[in-house]
Amino acid sequence: MANGYIIYEGPSLLDAEPIVVIATGFDSGSSNRKTGDMIQTYILRAHLPPTDAAQTGADYSICGNCPHRGKVVTDKPGRGRKPKPKNVGRTCYVNLGQGPLAVYRAYWRGAYPRWDGTGVSGRMVRLGTYGDPAVVPISVWDALLLDADGHTGYTHQWHTTIGQAYRKYCMASVDSPAEAEIARAKGWRTFRVGMPSHPGREAKVEALCPASAEAGKKLTCAQCMACNGAGVPGEGETRRASIFIPAHGGFAVMANIRKRDERERAAV
Repeated sequence: MANGYIIYEGPSLLDAEPIVVIATGFDSGSSNRKTGDMIQTYILRAHLPPTDAAQTGADYSICGNCPHRGKVVTDKPGRGRKPKPKNVGRTCYVNLGQGPLAVYRAYWRGAYPRWDGTGVSGRMVRLGTYGDPAVVPISVWDALLLDADGHTGYTHQWHTTIGQAYRKYCMASVDSPAEAEIARAKGWRTFRVGMPSHPGREAKVEALCPASAEAGKKLTCAQCMACNGAGVPGEGETRRASIFIPAHGGFAVMANIRKRDERERAAV
């Protein structure tokens, strides 16, 4: 058995640009301490390293208008150097130079065979280790999860027409109490990232993520499995609380989060 497989190559549902979805962890498992041993899925631009896609804005194909992507601006030209785009203010916790880039390079080395539909039985799956699951045809996830023991997933496309079909698999990824209220009114369970100045967990409707540092990392995602969407009405629909987690990430990410939070407070 290979450790990773190509489970989709085709157009993004957002802009029809070519993307690829790689599922990893079949053989050696996942070493992610937060999620535990889950099949990880990376949604990538097919012909552009994830680091380059983020710097140019081409990551829209895989992330849509997620506010954590940052903003692409044009750098000032220097002596003998043409102006070029760069990303500023990125608040996404995913380190693109690690897992996503490694998977992209392995894909282009031909390390991943095409998935034949086997090897997922009895395993748990993380939809969108990087990238938004709703940019991928839902039939891909239907097939991957058919015999899986469970899954987690998040989408920022909860407010779009495209995103509605993914409610059974994904949490609505929201960034404020107001967004969370709107998403829940539309039938979604929510996963809210709390900015420093936002209110903490809403006791009646949100549970603190047990895999977070604030909760003492009591459980891994594989053990908890609360972030599995809303289910299908009438077919075992999930009726658990929504999930809250304080903003987190590396040093640069947290610095950008604090700056963004200050701008938001100043705008109120």
